[in-house]
Amino acid sequence: MYNDFMLSRTQKRIFIGSIYILILAVIVGGTLYIKYRPTCNDGIKNGQEEGVDCGTLACDEACVSPVQALVVQNVQLVKTPAGDFDMAALVYNPNVDYGTDAAEYDLVISDPAGNEVSRQNGSFYILPGQTKYIVRTSIKGIPDNASAQMAIKSVDWQKVVSVQDINFIVTREAVTPGNNLTTYQAVITNNTNFDFDTIDVSMVVTDASGAIITTNMTNFQTFLSQENRSIKVVWPFVLPVGARIQTEVGTNVFNNANFLKRNGTQEKFQQYY
Repeated sequence: MYNDFMLSRTQKRIFIGSIYILILAVIVGGTLYIKYRPTCNDGIKNGQEEGVDCGTLACDEACVSPVQALVVQNVQLVKTPAGDFDMAALVYNPNVDYGTDAAEYDLVISDPAGNEVSRQNGSFYILPGQTKYIVRTSIKGIPDNASAQMAIKSVDWQKVVSVQDINFIVTREAVTPGNNLTTYQAVITNNTNFDFDTIDVSMVVTDASGAIITTNMTNFQTFLSQENRSIKVVWPFVLPVGARIQTEVGTNVFNNANFLKRNGTQEKFQQYY
């Protein structure tokens, strides 16, 4: 009986001790859960999050890919028959969710020995996933066989939620050589539902191998939806036989002021981003 009684007291002590341990574990565990539970604003990928503080199940918000840097794929600097230099830089935006209305860059021109002889700055806009040429014309005061590099200094990224189809069609292209000049004409169609204030047009002329011969650019104002506009540019020299002209038409869709007023109100660019 005594041994049974002692065993019973021991069991009670163990039972009571277990309860204390369980209560302590619940208190400590609850405190740690409250402090370290997964949240959508803690800057940590945890819980059911698919990324840092994002994910449809955990945060009711799909994750967006990190912003990637613009890629300068190629820069060509060429001396034209007029004696000055033209430049064309091919730039690619690898982001599908972000574009920019202001990518600031430096164009650094060096002599054959690698010494910097000129530095010019500029900016451009680019859409998500777009590859486009950035052109400069009539660069003067640099030596023959100079080379150029483009350095992206800063980018004002704009997140794009729903991409509209911004499409301009180039037709009726005609190249007419003349007396020490070449005239290029084309018709551009605004195949969008928007009326734009300013349209930019750039031309890159290459030979059969793809090497750049020269560039050119122009712009015009007030381009209404479904309207046709003619353009005309002139080079002060004759383009070689077989030259190919690649024409790119664009507009800064990240600038609300570039959308003309319709029915007395400003177009809301939030339709785009």
